[in-house]
Amino acid sequence: MVNINEKTITLKDVAAKADVSLATASRFMSGKGYASEVSKKNVIKVAKELGYKPYRLARSLKLRHTNTIGMMITDIVTPFYSYLTDGVLECAKKYGYHVIVCATEENPKLEREYLKVLMEERAAGIIAVPTGRNLKYWRETIDFGMKLVLVDREVFGIPDADVILVDNIQGAYEATSYLIELGHRRIGIINGPTSTTTGAGRLKGYCKALEEAKIPVDKDLLEIVTFKGESGITAAKRLLSLKDPPTAIFATNNVLGEATLFVIRELGLKVRDEISLIIFDDVPWTSLTNPRVTVVSQPTHSLGYLGLEMLDRQLKAVNEEERHVHQKTILMPELIIRESCAKPK
Repeated sequence: MVNINEKTITLKDVAAKADVSLATASRFMSGKGYASEVSKKNVIKVAKELGYKPYRLARSLKLRHTNTIGMMITDIVTPFYSYLTDGVLECAKKYGYHVIVCATEENPKLEREYLKVLMEERAAGIIAVPTGRNLKYWRETIDFGMKLVLVDREVFGIPDADVILVDNIQGAYEATSYLIELGHRRIGIINGPTSTTTGAGRLKGYCKALEEAKIPVDKDLLEIVTFKGESGITAAKRLLSLKDPPTAIFATNNVLGEATLFVIRELGLKVRDEISLIIFDDVPWTSLTNPRVTVVSQPTHSLGYLGLEMLDRQLKAVNEEERHVHQKTILMPELIIRESCAKPK
């Protein structure tokens, strides 16, 4: 088991203790350029003392020895992550990569542990849905030489990563605006943590729609929870037990939507007739219920497929010793109107 509290030793650490420049240490480790014999011996000694493990990605790629990719997601059960992983695996098959799938359970300690494992396994790169709380360790991963693509969420402060997202603000804005057009003024939202760009964006889109319609944002109608079902059940129960409950609920992922629907039925309420419901995610069960649920559909498979294409371009740039310009790609969601929403009574 990897010690998650153990600091990853980088080339910067070796250079500092050996009292040489980072460029000198890099020249020696890469075997390119001049480095004096004294410096070489000193760097070797320090590297052994610190337990530094040089990263040979560029050479491995040229020799086709490394074709392993790490994929870091929240869980393997939620349909969103299943479709995302399917997109990654389909693209990996096309380019000949092997994929190690890691599920963090939104736990930053577990995320750090998996980062250590992937570095020890010399993965060529990582495609990740980050927790958003390990900036230091993601930077260490990049310093270690691994290439990174962030999918679905962005972590500010990591400039050396490509990013591919869904426009969460626009998706939440369209969902909330649709409810407002139907006449709803008390719209509850059950949202994930705003420490993630996903949660922050969806809350922002919700508030934007209310503000444009000159409807005050009522804190009693806001539930900021985890993206897990148990917290969704608690949130839905609180909203629906208010003295003046919402006439509509916007659940910002499929797990929270499923929890909300469970509570609605447990309380004996009827979707559409007594409470309108919109979910951010189109998963199979949303079109199998009666009434079918209105959703904000995400191009989830494309997020995974295109994300790995972005990672492949980074790796090929290393192999061909070309400069890679990092990019952010934003895909548009689609509001799919079904039968779960109606004018408030």
